[in-house]
Amino acid sequence: MAAPEDNELDSVLPAQSWPDPGRASSADAAGRLSFPDVPRLELDQLLVQLMDRADDVLASQGRLRGLLRANALVAGELSLPVVLRQIVGAARDLLGARYAALGVLGRDGKLEEFVHVGLDDELVRSIGALPRGEGILGLLISEPVPIRIADLAAHSVSVGFPSGHPPMTGFVGVPIRIGQEVFGNLYLIERSGGGEFTAEDEELAIALAAAAGAAIANARRFTESEQRRRWLTVSSELTPLLLSGDAEKAHTLIAEHAAAAAEADFAVVAVPYGSDQMIVTGASGALAMDLLDTTAPVVGSLAGQALLTGEGSLVTGEQREAATAVLGADLGPLIVVPLTAGEQVRGALILGRRRASPEFTETHLLMAFSFASHAAVAMELALARADQLVMAQAADHDRIASDLHDHVIQELFALGMKLQSQASGSDPATAQRVNGYVDTLDRIIVKIRSSIFGLQQPAPSPGGLRARLRDLIDEHGPQLGFTADIQFTGVLEPSPDAVLANDILAVAREALSNCARHAHASMISISVESGDDGLITLDISDNGRGLGTATRSSGLANMRHRAERNGGTFQVSTLASGGTQLIWTARLQY
Repeated sequence: MAAPEDNELDSVLPAQSWPDPGRASSADAAGRLSFPDVPRLELDQLLVQLMDRADDVLASQGRLRGLLRANALVAGELSLPVVLRQIVGAARDLLGARYAALGVLGRDGKLEEFVHVGLDDELVRSIGALPRGEGILGLLISEPVPIRIADLAAHSVSVGFPSGHPPMTGFVGVPIRIGQEVFGNLYLIERSGGGEFTAEDEELAIALAAAAGAAIANARRFTESEQRRRWLTVSSELTPLLLSGDAEKAHTLIAEHAAAAAEADFAVVAVPYGSDQMIVTGASGALAMDLLDTTAPVVGSLAGQALLTGEGSLVTGEQREAATAVLGADLGPLIVVPLTAGEQVRGALILGRRRASPEFTETHLLMAFSFASHAAVAMELALARADQLVMAQAADHDRIASDLHDHVIQELFALGMKLQSQASGSDPATAQRVNGYVDTLDRIIVKIRSSIFGLQQPAPSPGGLRARLRDLIDEHGPQLGFTADIQFTGVLEPSPDAVLANDILAVAREALSNCARHAHASMISISVESGDDGLITLDISDNGRGLGTATRSSGLANMRHRAERNGGTFQVSTLASGGTQLIWTARLQY
């Protein structure tokens, strides 16, 4: 069989199975086949996409680990200030932000605390006051939902930045909730690597805010437990001090212990004074010391509100502004609670902090209320114990006086009558001598009767008016350079009522202070006399340079006012010798 022709072979095999020498061959010189370019490009792209996805997974895994580290960091502390700082630092690191802050909301809906990182101290000082919750921050307060903004300055509610503030563009803000309560807001500003914050950044901030809320709740519970421990500790320390019987220092002790428990900068105790006023009888802290012994109307005052209603309150708004006018511009958070014993309101306790200090909480209010009630009951027990002791002493004195009267004096009378009988039958010389003995017996009887009268008067109580006046003199000794002389005439114990006793002390204090500042005296004589008609006279004289020209009369007017409201008078004059004499009177109210 003959071999087929070339054209016949072509008809048997497809033309494309044979390479055309004039075209590019799909096989190389060695006869190996090669893949087309398009499938290879698709495979490369797939590999690149897989690598990108792997990078994304690694980045997400890294950020997840960062979130876990941040959660562990904020959950590892129990001190609330430390927790807040940890939250801000962890949020900044997690989102790679240049600046981060946490604003704590106050009772008035404004930012009462602003914890921040990223700004150095010098820059913070140049900026001035920290934000109070306006503009973008106010938007997050009024609408507590996450916010992500590409450019802060371009937003419609932006109020701009204060002078010296660094430029800021990107922003993420999320609320921090404790249950249903919005505790504050977390702010992240300006990505360190540039660009805008992403949706993933926002989700991370939301997740961290949720963990922060739980950490803050734990820190709050720990803080409240520590507050309760402090209040219970000072209450247990105060009770034996009040029961010790030093009643005149009771209000000062209450103020000092309450200020320590509440971490307050000052404390004041005020009690009713007359029918419509109150007087400050205890104080602690520099802001309050000048208020000691000052008076104020009950109506319209913070302490008066507690006295009238028997209720405590956290002071805000206009009431705080009114208190600021009295105590000074440095005044911040305030608490007022009544001193309640049973159904009786014995006084009011005011606790305060300086401006920019953390606000008091409801826990502070509850613990302060409980402490004040406990202190008032302890004072009542102390007074009851003192009254019981006085009654026991009085009963004992009455028994002794009765025995002296019924037995000793009667026997002395009998002896005197016998001597007189003997004298009548004796010679003149003997009779004269015996009558002298009878006269001696009469004098002894008079002395015994005086002793009986003294026994029937209640014994001077520790810490009474006499002791307080002597303490006042000792207190002014270093200022005067000498110790003033004091004399008492008449019965001053038990002390006059608290209102009058405090007025007497206030007048004496003002007189001694004036003498120390202006008189240049080397001697002061104080006389306190209580007459049978209930009139108490306070006479204070010095050998200084006299009244001179008065530059202000507020102190003298205050003395006159104290005298008039106690039914007394007030006079001050220059002595012929050049000194000054002050005569102040008041009448006991029976």
